Amino acid sequence: MEVGFYAMLRQAVGTKRVAFDLAPEATVRDLLDAVGGRFPLLKPLMWEPGGGLSDYIKVFVDGREMRHLQGLGTPVPPTAQVDIFPPAAGG
Repeated sequence: MEVGFYAMLRQAVGTKRVAFDLAPEATVRDLLDAVGGRFPLLKPLMWEPGGGLSDYIKVFVDGREMRHLQGLGTPVPPTAQVDIFPPAAGG
């Protein structure tokens, strides 16, 4: 599956989209673990010190925010469109 990265996350990975080869029954947690394994600089941006996902990171699976689906347990089949957004600021 290809995962889209945006804003400062894109700068950290060096490209807009990155391919990941995950098992068909993979979840958002599995994907984020794979992202952190490949791009260690992203780990502290994605995860809180206690191990929970940062409230500021938004993961969309097929256009829907994973927190409105099954959270970190949301399935991400190989055909899923996944996008990861960093915190946004502005005013």
